[in-house]
Amino acid sequence: MCYRDKSRLHWELQTADGVCPDMRQTAPLTLLVCGILALAGCVGTIGQTTTMTGGGGDSAGDAGNAGNAGNTGTTGLGGMSSVGGASGNPGAMGFPPGPLDLCDGMIQDKAAHPMTTLAKPALGAVVTEPQFNTQIRRITAVPSGSGTPAIRPLYSTVSAWNADESRLLLLNVMGGRHELYDGKTYAFIRGLVELNPPDVEQIFWHTTDPDLLLYVEGRNFIRYHVNEGRKETVTTFDFCSGGTPTGGSDPMFTSFDSNRFGLGCGGQVFIYDMASNTVIARKTLSGNPAQIAPSGTLAYLSDNGDVTDANLNVVRRLDLREPYGHASMGRWPTGEDTWNGQVFDEGPMGMSTDVGSLVTFDMTRGVSKTIIGPKTGYPYPPDGHVSAMAYRQPGWVVVSTFGKTSGAGLLDEEILIADTVSNKVCRVGRHRSWGKDNTMLGEAYWAEPHAVPSPTGTRIAFASDWGNGATVDTYVLELPSYRP
Repeated sequence: MCYRDKSRLHWELQTADGVCPDMRQTAPLTLLVCGILALAGCVGTIGQTTTMTGGGGDSAGDAGNAGNAGNTGTTGLGGMSSVGGASGNPGAMGFPPGPLDLCDGMIQDKAAHPMTTLAKPALGAVVTEPQFNTQIRRITAVPSGSGTPAIRPLYSTVSAWNADESRLLLLNVMGGRHELYDGKTYAFIRGLVELNPPDVEQIFWHTTDPDLLLYVEGRNFIRYHVNEGRKETVTTFDFCSGGTPTGGSDPMFTSFDSNRFGLGCGGQVFIYDMASNTVIARKTLSGNPAQIAPSGTLAYLSDNGDVTDANLNVVRRLDLREPYGHASMGRWPTGEDTWNGQVFDEGPMGMSTDVGSLVTFDMTRGVSKTIIGPKTGYPYPPDGHVSAMAYRQPGWVVVSTFGKTSGAGLLDEEILIADTVSNKVCRVGRHRSWGKDNTMLGEAYWAEPHAVPSPTGTRIAFASDWGNGATVDTYVLELPSYRP
């Protein structure tokens, strides 16, 4: 989407017909800055419909290939076969059965632990976080240059790893393409230049099929078979003649069974169910599309905090003064959908007094609690992001904060993980990225860490300029619970 809100600048990969209404200019296959103001920004751009293609892609076992045309400068380092037998059950695909205590062995205090100097690791090298004793591995090395050289996770609300964690999807900002990496060795596989979503963040790994990416291209809903490099058009949203279907200006994820998607186009919002291949609800609404909750039975309207049922009927409103704030929807082990986000002020309806870097709302009842905030002994929240993408560890959430770039105090440039059921919080590292304070990049937004956990929650990918650097790379923080 083309827009700027008060907390983040978003760029879009435009197709050859891409137009940003606010700026009235085209940008064929480039990253184009669009929009000037608030949440409405510019409404969806007209995307280019792409004909279904087949073949041509590398297989999982061919990860050492150099990649597609245009990928010059990136070398394949070898690969790993994809793991079969995907299942949504805990313990499937070789993962340890049952819930994990992701805080096991991690620091859980609230002391300052001032950040000390740590040399930027070489590509593939692992360094030990001095204050938190965790392992950080650098997995990309973007060449320096003018503009914004960055290879990084898509966003905190979008899973970076596929279902069995054998593949990893990153965004090459200057190259203008998504890139596929081995999810275990982190070797580059190939650039996915053939993908043309309405927004660079709106590509979703299927949560049980490790070979599938799901997204919208033009008016078509696409299943992309990664190993074959093949696009499969599942359906066409013919009623979207007034604009390209999109997940909105600050998209979240799919339902956790990968069947339901909240979309909008031309002044209407709708929920698409892939299992039945039907639009199960559609309403006229000028705001941001409804974001589908993990259960698929609820959705969230970020313009006003309304929670709807699957038919888009409002069932309750979350007491949020800024319902559009950085958040990620998750699910507790007992099945309740949750809204997990930053909250800077008490709710306007007087029902919630919770403020913090992580506040969790039970979407089925509308009640909230502070996980990381003044009520639980933490400072007033600095800016940051939240991710509930550890969908195989229900209730666990990752938070990345900004704060002071010196890293001197609690919540300064930190990455934390929290169990929103028990309220247990542990501090796992510092991302060392200046984010919006970066003075070396063409667009500082891309230096925001946007930390995102793997499905098991045992690894966390994040972007970093490593202390106001002129490039941004992806790093992976490997928790003690991670088993390669």
